[in-house]
Amino acid sequence: MKRILFLFLLCLLQQTAVAQWSLGVHGGANSTSITRSHADRVDETYSSLCGFDLGINGRYTINPWLSLRADLSLMQRNHRLQRHLNYLSPVHTDHRNTYLTLPLMVDFSFGGSKLKGHLLLGGYCGYWMGQRVSGTTYTMSDYYVFFVDFNERRDFTREDRRFNAGLSGGVALSYTLADNIALSLDALYYYDLLSHHKGYLNLQDYRYLNTLSVTLGISYQFTKKEQQ
Repeated sequence: MKRILFLFLLCLLQQTAVAQWSLGVHGGANSTSITRSHADRVDETYSSLCGFDLGINGRYTINPWLSLRADLSLMQRNHRLQRHLNYLSPVHTDHRNTYLTLPLMVDFSFGGSKLKGHLLLGGYCGYWMGQRVSGTTYTMSDYYVFFVDFNERRDFTREDRRFNAGLSGGVALSYTLADNIALSLDALYYYDLLSHHKGYLNLQDYRYLNTLSVTLGISYQFTKKEQQ
């Protein structure tokens, strides 16, 4: 028993000895679709729109194949509502939603000393900071239909849920340029578990965002001497 305890403590000390911190920045684009409980109307379709993803990330390396990673990102999660009833075909609304998102993930890495692959699994939470809508609407006068463009900031209502949470994961490639500097290409998927719309009293209109984000990043790994 003492021998097993000694071996366990020895392994723990070895893991601590190789553990290192790294800090980086990333930027890229994403594509967001929406899942909506009342999206089965024949005159409406929902499609994805592109947005941006900018942020910083930190990594705590436990051993060569296992790390813990946290990102802090400013993300646009956008989607489009399109109308299709005859004369309403040009009518659409683009929803541009800005989120501050914090994913926490376990990073399983494999490969050589310079080029590595990564499998990322975890979850995220976020805060809905702002929203903007733009597109084309219509007005009617006698027998005529007039189309009008609009672009405006939308205020939040009681039906909006500002706090956001869900599952996150993906894959990544990293390449070490020097002893402390690495480049990375990440593809992460964010899947909402909370609807960003609470629904009305008699209509539970739940809406979930699903975002695929692709970013490029650069990071700096601190040496043991710098950490001390």
